[in-house]
Amino acid sequence: MANTDSSSAFSSAPVLLGVDLGTNHIRLGTIDRSGKVLAFRREHYPEGSLTDARSLASQLVSAVSQMIEEQTATAPVAAVGVGIPGLVLQPSQRAASVPHLPDLSKLDLQSELAGKFGVPVYFDNNANAAAIAEMTCGIARGVNDFLYLHIGSNVSAGIVLGGKLQRGKSGLAGDIGQMNIYAEHLGGFVRLESMVSAENIVRRTRDRLQRDRTSSLSRLGAMGGFSYDDIIEQAHRGDDLAKLMLQRTGAFIALALADVISLLNLEMIAVGGAPAGRPLLVSAIEEESRQRSSAEAFADCRIVAAEIGAEATVIGAALLAAHLR
Repeated sequence: MANTDSSSAFSSAPVLLGVDLGTNHIRLGTIDRSGKVLAFRREHYPEGSLTDARSLASQLVSAVSQMIEEQTATAPVAAVGVGIPGLVLQPSQRAASVPHLPDLSKLDLQSELAGKFGVPVYFDNNANAAAIAEMTCGIARGVNDFLYLHIGSNVSAGIVLGGKLQRGKSGLAGDIGQMNIYAEHLGGFVRLESMVSAENIVRRTRDRLQRDRTSSLSRLGAMGGFSYDDIIEQAHRGDDLAKLMLQRTGAFIALALADVISLLNLEMIAVGGAPAGRPLLVSAIEEESRQRSSAEAFADCRIVAAEIGAEATVIGAALLAAHLR
């Protein structure tokens, strides 16, 4: 787990500011160059930020400005990194696709923030940022060939080969959520994200409850609905349907990952997303991948739960802004 310290007792050395532009709220944190979190907080979006790109950009600028002002007296900010739940084109630094937020593709947020704050600003995908965090101060320290899998509102992967983050020609590498998998019960190919993102896990579980009303999730549904976190909690409590839905989610993920394991001969896959759900997904991904990957490649690859929690993208985005990787 990353070393965190929410106190304001900073050294006078410059620090880095990381931002995770999530789909429900913004996470912000200051970190030192080793990846240690010095301060961390969340901000909820006002209603307008989720419907209008300019309003979202304004909130981002305001949140960063406030964080910089709070820290400057004791720890001047040297660089700002922003992770988004979507694709970022390289080297233009423009958002190409952010499915669950307003369309940011027409805004040059990198130039806007750099001009306002006078420090280097860097944008990247949230899974890429989290991969760098795990590589610097998490479970992937010392691992040169691994994949970080993010499961949340979006589904994406950060790929590290030979110790370096791989972005592809335009920055689109790792968009595993858009890979097609064959869903036998649907009789055809579907996008992985349409089955295993947080909202789609909830959707599949609701559909299943039409046939199975013995689950504790039925009671939650009758009381106003349930979330992905609720499914995870009930699975840990032994609810058979909740466990089944997460097991099937892991199996769907393995349909995409198994060939990646064979193709890239990875040393590790670190499964991110909701921390409490990671161990449940790991066992299901491992079981299905063992059957679908080449035996030799699978033997080389450890499938593990990522160590760093909600601050992973914040840490990695800040490190990327400092060009430490």
